[in-house]
Amino acid sequence: MKPRYNPTWESLKEHALPKWFDEAKFGIFIHWGLYSVPGWATPTGELGKVSMDVWFFQNPYAEWYENSLRIKGSPTWEYHVKTYGENFEYDRFTDLFTAERWNPYEWADLFKKAGAKYVIPTTKHHDGFCLWGTRYTDFNAVKKGPRRDLIRELAKAVRDTGLRFGVYYSGGLDWRFTTEPIRYPEDFSYIRPHTYEYADYTYKQVMELIDLYLPDILWNDMGWPEKGKEDLKYLFAYYYNKHPEGAVNDRWGVPHWDFKTAEYHVNYPEDLPGYKWEFTRGIGLSFGYNQNEGPEHMLSVEQLVYTLVDVVSKGGNLLLNVGPKGDGTIPDLQKERLLGLGKWLEKYGDVIYGSSVWRKCCAKTKDGMEIRFTRKNNRYFIIFLGIPDGEKVAIRDITLSGAVRHFLTGERLKFHNTEEGVEIIVPRKLLETDSITLVLEVVEE
Repeated sequence: MKPRYNPTWESLKEHALPKWFDEAKFGIFIHWGLYSVPGWATPTGELGKVSMDVWFFQNPYAEWYENSLRIKGSPTWEYHVKTYGENFEYDRFTDLFTAERWNPYEWADLFKKAGAKYVIPTTKHHDGFCLWGTRYTDFNAVKKGPRRDLIRELAKAVRDTGLRFGVYYSGGLDWRFTTEPIRYPEDFSYIRPHTYEYADYTYKQVMELIDLYLPDILWNDMGWPEKGKEDLKYLFAYYYNKHPEGAVNDRWGVPHWDFKTAEYHVNYPEDLPGYKWEFTRGIGLSFGYNQNEGPEHMLSVEQLVYTLVDVVSKGGNLLLNVGPKGDGTIPDLQKERLLGLGKWLEKYGDVIYGSSVWRKCCAKTKDGMEIRFTRKNNRYFIIFLGIPDGEKVAIRDITLSGAVRHFLTGERLKFHNTEEGVEIIVPRKLLETDSITLVLEVVEE
């Protein structure tokens, strides 16, 4: 069959965003690796709300353990010296990364119960340790540590469970190729691998991931080696011709992507952005498992629901991260959050999956409660981020026409438009049937 895509930026632009990805709305990110063994970071705060002058010295991302360890005097360095000793090098965590309690089917079942439609694990994070049996380095989970191809096993379990499977790869950073720590954002420009050798290494590894697992998503991070950016035209063409329904994110540093990404408070749109995007964050402050995080650092089930609704109302997908321990178990606090979100989606999934944006994303009640909107054909949904106190619910700056129904029961509701917006009568008995959110359905006539 003649290839559809050629290795030019013009040809690659013809690739359309896969319908399945746009409709999926919710995926699971997994940060799992050597850093999961110490599982330690300072729970400083959320990215975008912490000064970058102190971010790397008190990094809340536990998956950045090796970089934090390289900064002598940092809290991570002090913890490491006290716990493991000053001469315990990071690579020795391979002996402790055993995954002895890991069952990939338990993970896949949990993610399905949470309501996720796709799963993206880290295949290689910034520390360079590969979770599959790559031919290009012995620093991998088949040769060391668990001595298992973790990506192969997880891909099979995820797909057997009916979910899509993607891969994360750190193209721009690999601390096996550098020795100096990153202390400030400005360091990114030069403390990163810049050799032709590394550019070739990354290209061959991602091509290997495509050939071995044919992932539904290629999720690159931290840019791509400068000396290999032109090679990406060939990599993307190869990928799309093998998997036209595949998608790539925007973190390659080249003029091609299928969807853009936001992380915590960085690049998060306040309104409808006009492009497909994906929001990623941890349940807590870190992506990798952090033993220092408690309930006070994590989103509650209610906050997770509100986050998902807000993202979807603006045309995005939520990629929610799970940080397992080194033994392969997922902490109970994370499980509780996931299952709570899944229970909400069991009741209200129709307003999320397969939806599109309405003419506006957001509104407020007269009392200040936030409201979001999603749409399906001639129906649109009004999603209250909370349960209103009274039966008379006034929404500002919108008017309604057609039939307004309570989503869960289908009961038709009375409403009338006012100078300020619209007032809807929602009987108390209906308010009591909802949990976390009140959802109304409007059928246009």
